[in-house]
Amino acid sequence: MKKTLIASAIAATIASNAMAMDDAADIASKLDAMPTVYGSIELVHVSTDDDDKTDHEFKDNGSTIGIMHEHMVSEGLTAFAKAEFEFEADDKNSSSGINTLDEAYIGLKGDFGSAQVGSDDTVYDWVRMLDTSEHVGLGYAFEQDDEGDNFQYVSPEIAEGITLGVTAPIDSDTNFGGALAAKYEMDNLAVVLGYSLGREETADTEDVLGLAASFAIDEITLMAQYETQKDTMDVWGLQGMYTMGQNVFALGYQVVSYDGGEDESDIYLQALHNLSDNAYIYLEYLMQTDLGGVDGSDLDTLAIGATYTF
Repeated sequence: MKKTLIASAIAATIASNAMAMDDAADIASKLDAMPTVYGSIELVHVSTDDDDKTDHEFKDNGSTIGIMHEHMVSEGLTAFAKAEFEFEADDKNSSSGINTLDEAYIGLKGDFGSAQVGSDDTVYDWVRMLDTSEHVGLGYAFEQDDEGDNFQYVSPEIAEGITLGVTAPIDSDTNFGGALAAKYEMDNLAVVLGYSLGREETADTEDVLGLAASFAIDEITLMAQYETQKDTMDVWGLQGMYTMGQNVFALGYQVVSYDGGEDESDIYLQALHNLSDNAYIYLEYLMQTDLGGVDGSDLDTLAIGATYTF
C-alpha cells in the first residue's frame, strides 16, 4: 500500500475516534443536564381502637413523585430546584392523580451557604428529632408553622460544628412569623435550638421554643426533645433507636401537658426491616392516653406498611 493511502487511513481512524469521543462527551453533558426523577409507593394498613370502636383501613401513606436538578452558574455558585408531589396509590377510584404539592423551591448555594424561595420545611423542623415514624409516632405540629411562600437561608458551618438557619414568610397574610434555628453537630452528638414565631395580629398564636438532642453509641441512638408554646402546651419526649443489621427498632415516650387540661401520654413502638436499598416493611404501635387533654379518650393505633422507593 502506498504511504499516502496508509496516512489517509490513519487520519480517518483518528478522526473517527475523535468524533466518537465528542459524541460520548456530548451524551454525558446531556445526561448531566437532565433532572433526577425520584419517588415512592407507600401503602399501609391502619387499625385504630378507641373507647367505643375499632376501625380498619388500607390507605396510601404519602406516595410521592419528584424531580430535582442543579447546575453550576459560575465558579463556586450552584443553582438548584426541586418539586415533589403526592398522590394516592391505594385506590384509583378515589384518587385524582397527583393531588398535593409537598415541596417546591428554587435557590442558590455556594461558600455563603444556601438561599431558596418556595415551599419547604422550615428550619424549625430541625428540632423534630423524634419524628422518625412512617405513619404514626411522636412529635407535635404547631399551627403557625407554614411551609409555603417562604424565603429560607442556611449558613455554612460558621464555627466548629455550628450551622444557623432562618425561614421568613414572604406574604403578609399568614399566621407564621418566621423561624430561627441553630444546630451543633460533632461526631455522634447533635443539638438543635429552634424558635418559631406566631403573628398575633392575624391570629391568636404564640411563639414556640424547641430544644432537641441526639447521641449515638454504636448501634444505639438516644433522642430527647422539648417544645413549649405559651398559654397552650408543653411537649417533651424521649426515644431510643437500635439498629441490628437490616432491622431498626424504636421505643419512645412523650407527654403533652395542656394548659387547663389533663396531660396526654404517648408510648411508641416501631420495628422496621429493610428488604433492600429500595424497599422496606414496618410495624408501628402508638398508645395514647387522654388524647386531647380535656376529657380525652384513649386511642391505640397499629400500622403495618410497606414502602418502595426509586
